[in-house]
Amino acid sequence: MRRFRWVRVVVVFGLAGALVGVAPGVSAVAGRSRCRATAFVSNAGSGSVSTIDVTTRTKNPTDIPVGPFPVGLAFTPDGKTAFVTNRGIGVGTGSVSTIDVDTRTKNPTDITVGETPAGVAVTPDNKTAFVENADSGTVSTIQVKTRTKNPNDITVGFGAAGLAITPDGKTAFVTNYGSDTVSTIDVKTRTKNPNDIAAGSAPAGVAITPDGKTAFVTNEASGTVSTIDVKTRTKNPNDIPVGANPAGVAVTPDGKSALIANYGGVTVSTIDVKTRTKNPDDITVGSQPFGVAVTSNGKTALVSNSGDGTVSTIDLTTRTKNATDIAVGSGPIQVAVTPCRR
Repeated sequence: MRRFRWVRVVVVFGLAGALVGVAPGVSAVAGRSRCRATAFVSNAGSGSVSTIDVTTRTKNPTDIPVGPFPVGLAFTPDGKTAFVTNRGIGVGTGSVSTIDVDTRTKNPTDITVGETPAGVAVTPDNKTAFVENADSGTVSTIQVKTRTKNPNDITVGFGAAGLAITPDGKTAFVTNYGSDTVSTIDVKTRTKNPNDIAAGSAPAGVAITPDGKTAFVTNEASGTVSTIDVKTRTKNPNDIPVGANPAGVAVTPDGKSALIANYGGVTVSTIDVKTRTKNPDDITVGSQPFGVAVTSNGKTALVSNSGDGTVSTIDLTTRTKNATDIAVGSGPIQVAVTPCRR
């Protein structure tokens, strides 16, 4: 049985895997007027979350302590709360921290979930957080308002890694890194479809296009991206080659481009969603890029570089990276963008 690198992200700070799936393509929720977007970054090595003013590219000097080895990160659609998965330091120590976005304060009580939680996403109705537990092969669900976990977890495939929820809130997609499959869950009934979808080798991150039609899945061991028709649950037979060890994936708000962080190198690949063709010129970023998110206005991509503790920003109009990366904590994994900062 393959025990995947994705689960062992925090064993060595080469960070060869954890989870990006936090619905990376939908981490930037619809913005409110006269607001400033803030990027949250989970630092696995520091046990903290950094926050960055996206407009000024300045990091708040004080990081937010969370649980041990934070990985996944997602916001409630109303932009008020951040959910952070903490992989923990041993069996049975997986938890989820919640942060008040406006005050940057963590709730003092973390929520216990399954083993080695990574991917997290919140339903569009703001009611439920879905958390995948890699070593448990399960998905936990948490009621957002009460912060209570459903006592019955949902069994998925081995080594669950990434998680995303369709824009209509009906279906959760879960990548199973250890079994080369993707599971789908009916959100309302909390039931998994009995037939998983075959993907590439070691599927990791997952993002769904804004129109809800297509899921993009990164295959870490194949160096490819699979696309799945959401309605029919069928995978396109031809995967798309990208860079080495693709991890995080995000789709631009206009639904035109998918961005792929290639952990095995120093690049981000971009794919034309309509034609499924990769731009021949990848964008060079920092060392071991892992997470990727796009601002709600579609102008800027942010990439967490787990190898050098930085975040790169990319102007998506010109496809150029800002020459100066932003220093954050140790081993940054996921990056997500709030609707705004009041």
